[in-house]
Amino acid sequence: ARYTLARIARDSGDIEQADGAMRWFVRTYTQRSNDDKEIVDPDLLMLVAQAGVENARWHRLIKQFSFILNDVVKDTLKADKNCWQAEAFAGSLLLEKYNRPDALEAFDKALAINPKAVDALVGKGYAAMQKFEIKDAEQFADDALKINPKHVGALLLKADAALTAGDLAVAEKLLSTAKAINPRHAPTLGKLAATYTLLGKPDAAAAVTKEAETFDKKPAAFYTDLGAAYEDRKRYAAAKACYLKAASLRPMLPAAPLALGLLAMRLGQEADAKVILAKAFDADAFNVRARNSLEVLKHLDKYKTIESAHYVLRYDDKTDALLATFVSEYLEETHAMLKGQFAYEPPGKTIVQVFNSHEMFSGRVVGLPDLHTIGACTGPLFAMASPRAKGVKRPFNWGRVVRHELTHVFNLVQTEYQCPHWLTEGLAVRNEQMPRPPSWTKALRDRYESNDLFTLDTILFGFVRPRGPDEWALAYCQSHLYVEYLVKTHGEGAIAKLLAAYGTGVDTKTAFATACGGPVEEFEKGYKAYVAEVVKPFLSEKKDADEKPMTFAELEQAHENDPEDLAVAARLAEQYLKRNKPADARRLSEAVLEKAKGQPTASLVKARLLSRAGDPAGASEIINDAVTANPKDARLLFAAATLFVELKEPDKAAELFERGRKLAPLDADWNGNLVRLYTEGEKTDELLDVLREVVAGDPDELAGRLKLARAAKDAKKFDLAVTYAREAARIEVTNKDVQALWIECLEAAGKSDEAAKLKKRFE
Repeated sequence: ARYTLARIARDSGDIEQADGAMRWFVRTYTQRSNDDKEIVDPDLLMLVAQAGVENARWHRLIKQFSFILNDVVKDTLKADKNCWQAEAFAGSLLLEKYNRPDALEAFDKALAINPKAVDALVGKGYAAMQKFEIKDAEQFADDALKINPKHVGALLLKADAALTAGDLAVAEKLLSTAKAINPRHAPTLGKLAATYTLLGKPDAAAAVTKEAETFDKKPAAFYTDLGAAYEDRKRYAAAKACYLKAASLRPMLPAAPLALGLLAMRLGQEADAKVILAKAFDADAFNVRARNSLEVLKHLDKYKTIESAHYVLRYDDKTDALLATFVSEYLEETHAMLKGQFAYEPPGKTIVQVFNSHEMFSGRVVGLPDLHTIGACTGPLFAMASPRAKGVKRPFNWGRVVRHELTHVFNLVQTEYQCPHWLTEGLAVRNEQMPRPPSWTKALRDRYESNDLFTLDTILFGFVRPRGPDEWALAYCQSHLYVEYLVKTHGEGAIAKLLAAYGTGVDTKTAFATACGGPVEEFEKGYKAYVAEVVKPFLSEKKDADEKPMTFAELEQAHENDPEDLAVAARLAEQYLKRNKPADARRLSEAVLEKAKGQPTASLVKARLLSRAGDPAGASEIINDAVTANPKDARLLFAAATLFVELKEPDKAAELFERGRKLAPLDADWNGNLVRLYTEGEKTDELLDVLREVVAGDPDELAGRLKLARAAKDAKKFDLAVTYAREAARIEVTNKDVQALWIECLEAAGKSDEAAKLKKRFE
């Protein structure tokens, strides 16, 4: 009863009364301990823990958080080992401080006691949200709602996932349901008011705000959650105003000041962030994001600065001094290109930071150590790890990253952060100036064939809650194609028009009507036809019904049922060979080949048997017959070429790899095998041809670019040699071999002044 009254006072804004009521629990716990009348009832201990946390927050009693976790919660579990609520509570407190690993451990312990512990499931969902694992978060929410359809926390988790995915209508429905269950839940009301605003329903948003302010005289929690919802949708000015109001209403709570500090970090306002976060950390020393952000700011104090016309570049002078000189120049070069493309340039100077550690880069961007990328834009700030940074597994093309992330800076600032994700990603990929990766084209082809492409309404899901890595690749690929088609049908000027339209805050339907002069439905129809032309050269041959997956037992049964089914017999022969039953494999493969000369699977089985028996000529003859009979079977071509490699017939192998490369470029590693064969055979011209394709599909591939630069120089194609040497330098500019080759190529091209300048810089 006391705890209920304390919460009523807290939630209605009677701070003084609530403070006394919460403190009563702490004092009573201490007094009973002093009187040797320890509280041992687990339910009462849980009330002490919950009230104690409130007291610790309000009075910035940092050590009390630790005491509650390490003493009160543990005493609760000693009193009742099945008190899953204690573990769930510990997990929520740890997650509040962004201690994700320990929080997950606590939630798992709660679920081990009670698999239907909804609070723990919701906690794991929010832990997934912290890592942007939206699909997992939704699954946890769904699991929780199956157990308790009226759990407000589960409804909010699902709504948060919907908001992140841009599904505002779904979020509104979920939040309205949560509000009907608990009309005074501040997080629900804050998120609902933000959703109404984003949906263009200002009256509804105002009504929810009035409700919150009516029953709570100090609605700091409402404004904190309202601000967080705005921040997630990049409404930074509105978010800041909400955080400031929350901080003024209940200055003793650390949540709003912490949010203000992290927002200042995101906006590149590091001097403000340092002051705000230091105060927030003093009030909440267990908060991992605050600690990490302060560590990053301390780390940045050691960095040097290069200031150019439009950029302030920060870097580690000990590790990246050389890199920084090139990045600074390239920033200005890229700036001029983007200014022309978008008919716009951001005001003031953009902050760019190059980190010597991936952990510090991740901490700079999200305040946590496990961001799975090497470059990120938060709006007016762009951060990246150095290609040689600690924690980066493979050097990467920093020029490509600069072009990509600066595109985001331009797009977000120009539209006041209202540019849709697909558009800025499509423009960023376009500005990378690289051919489409084969993996993207394969994902596009497969989804086109299954008639399951994204639309402008659904493409955001591919970025924020992909069903797998292929779907993530597809989202980037389709975004790029949307931009390509926009330019093809409406010209380069349509990009600036579309960005300007989005900058006014309109939806996609209105933006396209404004920028393209027609309905978005017509654009989508034309786009689908455009995609059909793009994938046409890569469409798969239709698979035969006999290619459906079958177990060994199923193959044996199918062969017994129909011995005349040659495809099944050939597949069974292949399985016999894999199981080291050569006699059975020979019997079946020969039986098939007697009736169908050149049958692909049977031919490969027989050829391998002949090769093992020391008859390479016979094996070669069998393969040739199969390829002649099936000239467009890409799988056969690859397997046959691989067998020719084993038979030490590299020319025949290369011929088949080349045929497969042209026939089905997406379906096997033709190029990798050809590079190896041509390198070993010292076939320079053929090698260069393949390498051009390899490096075009992999912007971070260094060895191929070096080979191409040397070969082009030897062939007196000096401009081409300089191009590839420069590309190599954008991957590893500190590599001495790269530096020497770049200078050699420039000198050979008659560009001695540029070569001399580079020499001096390298020295």
